[in-house]
This record gives sequence, structure tokens and C-alpha cells, in this order.
Amino acid sequence: MRLPKDLVSGSVILVLCAALFHITTTFDSDPLGAAQGMPATHMPRLVLTVIALLTVIMIVQGLRSDDRKVVENPPWKMWGTAGLLSLTAISLPIVGVPLSFFAVCIALPLLWGARDLKVIGIFAVAVPVAIYVLFQLLLGLRLPLGPLAMLS
Repeated sequence: MRLPKDLVSGSVILVLCAALFHITTTFDSDPLGAAQGMPATHMPRLVLTVIALLTVIMIVQGLRSDDRKVVENPPWKMWGTAGLLSLTAISLPIVGVPLSFFAVCIALPLLWGARDLKVIGIFAVAVPVAIYVLFQLLLGLRLPLGPLAMLS
């Protein structure tokens, strides 16, 4: 059977997003006005909605292209990426968001074959800084900062 290469993975992501979104409906909500910045119930829903929308775009692009192939096992790099992101999720409370994202932004490009270390370094610094500015400073969310907590 010939399917677009992103249909299966996109469908799995959409099902996972739907299940996680449903779980967020069980969270206790903050009384109106009591939350500083974005309430804790809204942030996961916002992130899941963005992931789902990007996934739909990915699936539509795959359906529109002529690149069809037999669905096969994913490459070892995909499993390496899943393992790295799982390890990052587990270590977030200890290491903190900025250092975790810094490590991921170095490891993922290297895992997938990028070799321009200058660009990887700029990327690895820019992403955690942008996340900190957007979520910690602008939206007022309290991110786990790990060892960098003393700097804020």
C-alpha cells in the first residue's frame, strides 16, 4: 500500500495530542484572576494545539506531494531522537529547561548529521534564550531553571 510518508506518524501524533488534551481537562483550574501569567491549565493545551496544527500541515503537505512510498520501519535516528527527548523530559526537573534545551539543540543536529558547529552553537544558545524570554518573562510562567535558578 502506498501512503504519504508522514500520514502514519502524523496520525499517531494527532491521537497522542488528543489523548493528552483530554488529560488536561482533568487538571484543577485556577480561580479567575488568581494565576500570574497564563493559567497552568491553558499552557499544555496551547502547546498541544500548536503541535496538532503543525502536524495537520505536515500531513496535508504529504498528501499533496507525489512522494509516496511503502510504509516501513523508521530509521535508527528516529529512535535515537525519541530516546534523547525522553531522557530530556525525565531530566527537566533536575537540569532545568534552559540547560536541557541547550543540550537537545546540540545533540539533535549532530545526531541527524549536521556538522556546522558555529551554526549549531548559535542555535543551541538562541533557542533556550528565546524560550526563557517568551515563557518566563513575557507569559509569566515559572519554568524549572535547575542550576540556573540562582541567576533569575
